[in-house]
Amino acid sequence: MKDNTEHIEDLIGKLIVGEATDSETRELRKWCALSSENQKYLDDALLIYEKSQLPESPDFDIESAWIRVKSQIGKKKGQSRFLLPSWGIAAGLTLLFAVSFLFYRQWSKPQEFQFMADQTMVTEQMPDLTEISLNQNSDVKVAYNERKKSGRIQLNGEALISIPETKKVNWIVEAGELQIEDIGTVFHVKAFADSVLVEVTVQEGIVRVFKDGNDGLTLYAGEKGTYDKASGTFYKTEADPNVAAFKTRAFVFQEEPLGQVLERLSLVYDRRFVVEGDISNCKLTVAFENEELETILSVIAETLGLEVIYENNLVRISGDGCY
Repeated sequence: MKDNTEHIEDLIGKLIVGEATDSETRELRKWCALSSENQKYLDDALLIYEKSQLPESPDFDIESAWIRVKSQIGKKKGQSRFLLPSWGIAAGLTLLFAVSFLFYRQWSKPQEFQFMADQTMVTEQMPDLTEISLNQNSDVKVAYNERKKSGRIQLNGEALISIPETKKVNWIVEAGELQIEDIGTVFHVKAFADSVLVEVTVQEGIVRVFKDGNDGLTLYAGEKGTYDKASGTFYKTEADPNVAAFKTRAFVFQEEPLGQVLERLSLVYDRRFVVEGDISNCKLTVAFENEELETILSVIAETLGLEVIYENNLVRISGDGCY
């Protein structure tokens, strides 16, 4: 936990730039009530900040000034009971405030991003190399603050989120009332606003899925957690190996009915399938790694003895039965 000095400086900075919450403002007022020096410190900070915003204010090298100020603070550390050492020189105090608030404004506000995937999958990379891949009809709003080591993703839809092992921030995904805390590296979230279910699948690492008043689940690689909005309950099952196929185009089918296989392919490749003949329940065991749809269908047709006919966006698959 950071020391009280840094904490109070953060509160003052937030108050000045208009970002302090009600509870933070109350905490700052209590601190000011402890002594007249504290109150004067805040009053001086507000005044200096106000003056620093005037258009005629002189330009100066912020980085060089900050280095000089920090070195003087270090020399006198521990000699003062107040928030900052008493220099006895008003100009030095003024410079400290001005530089501190300029730096605070630059670093305290999170970077904000907004991405949307309409008819095609979209992949975007954050400043810390975290990768967000959105499936069709999905969108996210992202607030990223490396200084505070925090990242927040508001998701509506379906996304695969991959976080580097040497991550710089701690990520939280918000899906309505649900929160997903990253403890690992790669996980998938499916959370459409009009669906009663929110699904979280972990491919690598660990994540925690929870909401206010409910500890939820801790999920490990190979596990899927589901939250039912209607009942407010969580439950855990085995992960679907094809959950990220919209991004990876990697499929693993193990004794899976042809009808379900085609359903999955339709979602990823945006093609409509029509099955003719009693073949929907033919079982298929096969794996594909980033193949074109035509290649996949050729393998399926050869394996099950089927015929494939392409008609624009429609694919007809027919056969007499299963081998």
